Amino acid sequence: MKASVRRSMLYVPGDSEKMIRRSATVPSDVLLLNLEDGISASRKNEARNILVNAMKEVRFGAREIVVRINPLDTETGLRDLSQIIPLRPDAVCLPKIESAAQIAAADQAIRELEIRHRAPEGSIALHAMIESASGVLHAAEIASASHRMASLIFGSADFSGDVRCRPGGDRAEIALALQMIVLSARSAGIEAIDAPCFDIRDPDLLQQESLQARRLGFDGKSALHPDQLEIINRAFETTPEEIAWAERVLAELDEAETRGKALTTVDGKLLDNPHRAAAERILKRRTAR
Repeated sequence: MKASVRRSMLYVPGDSEKMIRRSATVPSDVLLLNLEDGISASRKNEARNILVNAMKEVRFGAREIVVRINPLDTETGLRDLSQIIPLRPDAVCLPKIESAAQIAAADQAIRELEIRHRAPEGSIALHAMIESASGVLHAAEIASASHRMASLIFGSADFSGDVRCRPGGDRAEIALALQMIVLSARSAGIEAIDAPCFDIRDPDLLQQESLQARRLGFDGKSALHPDQLEIINRAFETTPEEIAWAERVLAELDEAETRGKALTTVDGKLLDNPHRAAAERILKRRTAR
């Protein structure tokens, strides 16, 4: 399982060899090679063949490679999985997840394929798409359903359709779902990835959504177009100010500890162990780049 910073996750159509090859050059931490939504039913088999051949030839560098397959309760999804696992992607993305049982079934299916193709057991991670009211309500169980779980990814378009809401610019209508996904991911020790901004011509809206997602605790955000990546990466990047704060906090707490104290202050604010943990996370995220 590849451990990396997941600031940005670019959706790449699995039926376009040109876009798959181009994705190897874009500044996205994660490439989500897509075989599900966005691929017409008549082109599912063709898309799978295109993606399989491209994955054999393209060198994606340090990017995390995730393949979004079709649901595993369909013949198409099973074929996707059987042909993708031998290529050893970093992870598989499961769409429309609503229960821990779906994760358990995928875990077992991948394990059998890993054994068959002599891949290290447990080496392929899972990302789960949360795209419905049921998915949000069961997100905590989903997040902890398998040791393979790497993140919960919010699918706001399907979710909004399912609950019949119409999110505005501030996304207040889906705020509860956003927070529940973050809480569920954190409770399981995995990451949370925000939904994409669907207006690819509005950089201001993209920045607003990205900063909002970071404030809520998301680790990164999905992107629909390479032009969105710079704004997303910048919003989720560790800033020099954050690094300076983290280093100062750790220094002050370490110095206090030498005096037998668990507390200290920085700029008049009381610091203790939760601040140490936050500072360590910031520095860890910096060194992971």
